[in-house]
Formats: sequence, structure tokens, C-alpha cells
Amino acid sequence: MSKRFIYVMLILNMLTNIVAYVPMILIENRSNGSVLAMVVSLPIGIIIIYLFTKYMSKFPYMGLPEILGKYTPKWFRLFFLLIQGVLWYVAGLVTLVAFTNISKQYINPDMDELLIMLTFLIVIVFGSTLPSKKVLYATEIILLLNLPFIAFIIFKSYFNDDLMWDSVRIAVTHFQKIPSFESISSATFVYTGYTNLVIFNRLYKDVRVKYLWAIALLGFFTLITTFIIPIGLNGFDGAESFTFPWIATTEAIRIELGFIERISFLFLGLYINVSLASVILHWHVGLEQLKAVLPSIKFKKIDIKPFVLIGVFIVLALVVQLFFEEKTVGEIAKVWMMLLLPAQIAGLILLKLLSKRKEKLSK
Repeated sequence: MSKRFIYVMLILNMLTNIVAYVPMILIENRSNGSVLAMVVSLPIGIIIIYLFTKYMSKFPYMGLPEILGKYTPKWFRLFFLLIQGVLWYVAGLVTLVAFTNISKQYINPDMDELLIMLTFLIVIVFGSTLPSKKVLYATEIILLLNLPFIAFIIFKSYFNDDLMWDSVRIAVTHFQKIPSFESISSATFVYTGYTNLVIFNRLYKDVRVKYLWAIALLGFFTLITTFIIPIGLNGFDGAESFTFPWIATTEAIRIELGFIERISFLFLGLYINVSLASVILHWHVGLEQLKAVLPSIKFKKIDIKPFVLIGVFIVLALVVQLFFEEKTVGEIAKVWMMLLLPAQIAGLILLKLLSKRKEKLSK
């Protein structure tokens, strides 16, 4: 497999960062260290990417389930993969619920939210159950089709006459504030597309990223854009009024491009595509890890375990959409973001220990 798919996963995650809960968290903490958190997240994110890909390259053509199966006790393998699978499922779930709510509020308020989610789930279930290679091919196609238009929207945002640079300057004046752990952990999300290699490493002999400097610059630019454009167009205080600041922000941008006048419709369509690709990627990785944990479920000599797991995924998603308020889902997303950085560090330590164990056993 070409290494370009590693960059595809990284860039897709960066784009998802713009609309997901990261902008909300950073803007909430805009007076309490968000600017410094974004700066600090750059070296943290790049160091973690470098070390993770370095350690994973010592296990060619092996995903995390295979690595743990070979070098750890069975109880640890089951426990760790179960936790990992749940974390990946939740990562996709909060994105799915967010875009279901966004679609209802901004596209079709009269449509039932469960029907909207079921429509998304048809695509997600089909995509997440594909073989890993096909998931990467589909992700690349979605990214290539949508990226030029997203770049155009970002360009229009920066050169909008209504952008209030004074509000941006106010935000920057809080640079010296010490950031909270929540801000730092959330800011590192932009660099976490590499984590999907816990499964996709099965397709690679060596996954070390060559152009880390480009990833660093692109990730930092994405974070800055995520933060300053909503503040610049909605005001330093006004940006906090929205659960999804970027959706409200695009409402303030106008273009004269044929029948498209409000850029928000174009933006929503593009980001639904990108977010669905992100959920497919997360659920595929979560599904593969959980499949490695649970015993086979036979029906007429056919292993139906993947279908049972997907069925559970669907039911839980519908239950969350039906019974959880948007604010509650936002709090779940915040907790997930808080766990993100410790989980990455724990994963690095584990891979380092396993690589040493492999070296000992090979002697």
C-alpha cells in the first residue's frame, strides 16, 4: 500500500477537527490559555507521530491485535483492545450525533432526527464493514472530491470584509495564560489521524512519516483557522454563543457563485461527506479491535460476530440520539478529548515496551 494513505488519514482528521467539538472547547477557553495550548500541541503532536510510527514500523504487517496477541498475556490483550475499541466507537459516535443535530437544525428542521441518523448509518455501516484497503480507497476519494472546495471556503473566510481582526487581536493578548489540560488535549486532536494505524499497519512494512514538517505546519494552520475565524466573524464574546461555531460562522459568509449565495449550504454538504468518512474510519478501526476480543458467534457455520457488533453500534447510536440531549453529548465529547492525550502517551509506552520485548525474544 502507498504511504499516501497515511497522509490521507492525517488530513481527514484535521478537516474533521474544524467542525467537531474542538472549536467549541478552544473558544470556551479563549481567555484561559487556548492560544498557548495550540502552540504547545504542535511539538507534542509531532513528537507523538514520530515515535508512534517509529515503534509501529518495528512490527511490519501487524495490527495492534496481532502485536498484543504475540507479545502480551491474553487477559491484557482482551482488556486493552476492549477499551481501545470502545474509545474508537465513541469517537465516531460523537461526530455522528453532532452532524445529525446539525443536519436537523440547519438543513431540514422538519425531518425526524432518527430518520436522519438512519440515513447516515446506512452509508456508515456499509463503509465500515468493507476490507481495510477499500476503506482507505473510499476515504481518499471523498477527501480528493471535497478538499478543493473546503480550501476555497477557508480562503474566502480569511479574505472576508466582515472579519474583525480586532477581535482576533484580543484573543491573542491572552497568549500568556497557562492553558488547561483540557485545552492542550483537545488541541492535539488535530494530529491524531495517525492512530488509525493500529489496524492499517497490517498493510504496511514501514509507516514512518517522511514530511513531518508539512504535517506540523498544516496541523497548526488548521488549529489557528479553527480558532480565529469564528472569533473574527462573530466577535470575541459572540463566538462562545454557539455549540458549533463554524456552522454559525459560515452563515456570515456570502459568495456570488451561480445559484450559491450562502456558503453555509456548500459548507454543510462538504462537511457531512468528510464527517461520514471520519466515522467510517473510526468505526472500522473500532470494529476490527473488538472483533479480535470477542469469541466467534456461529450461525449455520457462518461467523456473524461482525454483524452482531455492527448491530450493537447502530442500537447504541439510536439510543444516544433519542435519549441524550445535545449538551450531554457535548460533555461526553469533552471527556473523550480529556482522555485523548493520556491514551496516546499510554499507547506509546506500551509500544516501546513491546518493541523491547520483541528484541529480547529475537536474540
